[in-house]
Amino acid sequence: MNKLTNATLRYLLIVLAVLVAFGLRSHAANSLSIDFDEDDYLRAGQEFAHLIRTSNWRGFLETNYRPEHPQLAKIMFGLSILKLPEEPLIADVAITDPPARLLPPKLLNAARSMSVLWGTLTTFLLALMNPLGGLLLALHSFTIKYTSQVMLDGFASLMSTATALTYYFSKRNSGRTGSVLLIASAVFLGMSASSKYLHSAVGFAILIDWFLTAKENNEVKKFLRNAFAWGLLAILVFFLCNPFYWSSPGESIRVTLEAVTATTTNPNVESANFPAWQQLKWLSTSVPLNWSRDAFPIRLDGLIFAFAIFGITGTWRKNRFIAIWLLVDVFLLFIWRTKWPQYILVATAPLSFVAAEGIRTTAANIAEWWRSRQKRREEAVKPSGKETARALPWLIPGSIFFIALTLLPIVFQFAMSMTTLSGSSLRDGLQGGIAREVIGGITGQIALPERNTPLDQFKVHYVGLLSYFDTLGYLSESGLTFFSYFWTITSVALQALLGVGAGLLLWRSRDRVRKFWQTIFILPWAIPEAVGALLWLNIFAPFNGWLALAIKQYGGEIPVLASLAGWERNPNLIFIVMLVSALWYGFPFIMLATSAGLKMLPKDVYDAAAIDGADGWQTFRYVTWPLLQPLVLPALLVRAIFAFNQFYLFQMFIPYYFQTADNMITLSSISYYVLYQGSEFAFSATINIIAMILLSVFVILMNRWGKASEGVTYA
Repeated sequence: MNKLTNATLRYLLIVLAVLVAFGLRSHAANSLSIDFDEDDYLRAGQEFAHLIRTSNWRGFLETNYRPEHPQLAKIMFGLSILKLPEEPLIADVAITDPPARLLPPKLLNAARSMSVLWGTLTTFLLALMNPLGGLLLALHSFTIKYTSQVMLDGFASLMSTATALTYYFSKRNSGRTGSVLLIASAVFLGMSASSKYLHSAVGFAILIDWFLTAKENNEVKKFLRNAFAWGLLAILVFFLCNPFYWSSPGESIRVTLEAVTATTTNPNVESANFPAWQQLKWLSTSVPLNWSRDAFPIRLDGLIFAFAIFGITGTWRKNRFIAIWLLVDVFLLFIWRTKWPQYILVATAPLSFVAAEGIRTTAANIAEWWRSRQKRREEAVKPSGKETARALPWLIPGSIFFIALTLLPIVFQFAMSMTTLSGSSLRDGLQGGIAREVIGGITGQIALPERNTPLDQFKVHYVGLLSYFDTLGYLSESGLTFFSYFWTITSVALQALLGVGAGLLLWRSRDRVRKFWQTIFILPWAIPEAVGALLWLNIFAPFNGWLALAIKQYGGEIPVLASLAGWERNPNLIFIVMLVSALWYGFPFIMLATSAGLKMLPKDVYDAAAIDGADGWQTFRYVTWPLLQPLVLPALLVRAIFAFNQFYLFQMFIPYYFQTADNMITLSSISYYVLYQGSEFAFSATINIIAMILLSVFVILMNRWGKASEGVTYA
């Protein structure tokens, strides 16, 4: 395409993103019921609107309803209702109270319309940097929700995106234009912090990227000088936009800190008991259907999150600042105590940008595969008829076993998943009901039943693929799909670190010492998983386990030990307990693969590295690890498959923590409980098929990223 065509498509995509953003947010603003905090922020807007109407400018020094958040976004809500007739002040209620049932309609509509405008402008700014990213942000359901209600996050997100936009283009413009844009980024950063403190995270991302760029150009001293001035300007703007801090900064900061402490430790936060990774779960799922069925006609948040994972490395190479922005935001969301879903708006703009890069990468890979298909056909070795006939007798036994032991069970599971087979209809299913319904449904002889139609529970009925939509929605909204991936990635990453580290340490040890410790380390892997899970259950059992007994005996003397009491009621401690157990019998396999690979490494490459002056880290990064990859990565792939399908560990532990975190379980485990406790055969089969597909996608991606299929090239 020529430049004119590219520019035209870019502008059209920007316009489309803006129109979609405005349309979806306007629809949501008219459809959503009143949510938590809307009464608080609308009341704050009323207070500031009254101060402006009465020209009581001194009142800005004393007024800051809900002081855990700064003033600017609340003032903007006041401006949105300024021209409307003044209404009685909304009641002051506790932050733990449920949402208000009724708010002044005209004020609510005006404030929500302002939020819609902010959300649309945020989409426009992101689209200027990345049109496809802007379109994805326009479609993101959680972003739609919280930029169509009376929430501070809409304006704060607009300001943080403006901060990123001005810095982004300052890097692409030199001279006076670049300097003006950099100054503007400091101004917008101050306004971001003045709207909601967490949105100032973009400033940390800018400083990190700015420092890395300065280091690459040997301009660190210049960076320190300019960054100091830039930061001072942002702080100055922050104070200018928050008159609450003018008269008595120390007292105002104390009030703010007390309010923040109160909101992050209130009963609602405590009872929610969200894990540290809850914000990642919000980012990976769309707004649940039971929150609102009509307000969000498009729910693509999970796909956006998945494409962002695909695109993070490409974004780092092309637009490092955006990748840093996303990573800093995610890190702060991890450590921030309050885990309400509106906080993810801190990260949805960079997430959408990175997801757009993921879509481009995926599309480029598919296009490359399509273009190279003819070349692959030409290079493929085609056996002759005689060779095929000679090999056929050897292939038939293996094919029979493959069909009988692998293919037929999968086909049967898939057939079962297209029915309503359960414990009550099991007799009909065993008497041919499954085959009758599936064959009849596929051939068109049996029609799909209407949703919510009463069915004979003692008969098997054909439902086609409808069960997959329901099951996918359940797995996504409950967080089970996210947890399966999160568990797999986290546990395998830790196993890799410990396994490779142990292998490297043993590699440098004497032969006898190495063999002794290898024997000790391999014991957990040699023990059956069920037995290993029982061993760890004996340690962590809440009432009579070794840990519980140690806490009773020594908890008063050892604070760290006492902090582990009641681990089954804390989702973060539950996850750590499960990780420790999985790490124990997972890392030896990686250690063995590492040890085997290290024995095969040629010594001359290390001599060459020593001559070149490489230190220990450089030697590992550029010599040892690249040579180890072909052997270690397939081992990681095997461990990832086992971790994704982890069963016995969760089966042993979940009775102790189910009431606290019923969604911290793998798909294989939930399939087991659905089958044996609920007798939902079809539901269990559907989960199994979905798990198989998800695992296949994970394996394909891991194989591609790690190039594990290339084999050992140095042996």
